[in-house]
Amino acid sequence: MTAKNSGFTAGHVGTSFRCAIRARWSRVAGTDGERAGDAGFTLAEVIVSIALFTVISFSVMFALVTLVKFTAVTQNRVAAANLARQEIEKLRGQNSTLTQLDVAASTVSLKGTTYTVTPLMSPAANTTCAAGASRNVTVTVTWNNSGTRSVRYDTVLSC
Repeated sequence: MTAKNSGFTAGHVGTSFRCAIRARWSRVAGTDGERAGDAGFTLAEVIVSIALFTVISFSVMFALVTLVKFTAVTQNRVAAANLARQEIEKLRGQNSTLTQLDVAASTVSLKGTTYTVTPLMSPAANTTCAAGASRNVTVTVTWNNSGTRSVRYDTVLSC
């Protein structure tokens, strides 16, 4: 018995089907005839990819650690600037021609950080200020572990 459409006899239909499967398998696997199950990564490719992943991971971690450090420094600077501004407002409220100003250095602790607030005046705070005159005020705020960092706030108070 023969198949009218394919031109093959019944015995050849199974063989033809197997040849078609083999041809398709060869196209999937590659032209050199290796099986698709053998395709994969070599040891060198795996080592290179692990090394690349490690370098990228350490770079990202370094960037995150640096960002956290800069955030802490910025928080300390903002807190110091606020303390300096508060000290200026306190001195502004005390300022008059007849009184002496309290310009003793003070310490403030915020979230585990100790800030030192040091006001400096010219003319000195312990002298009276003539009417219409002014005082130059400088408030410097430093904090523990700040190294050379500090916040300085300058203003002029009229008497």
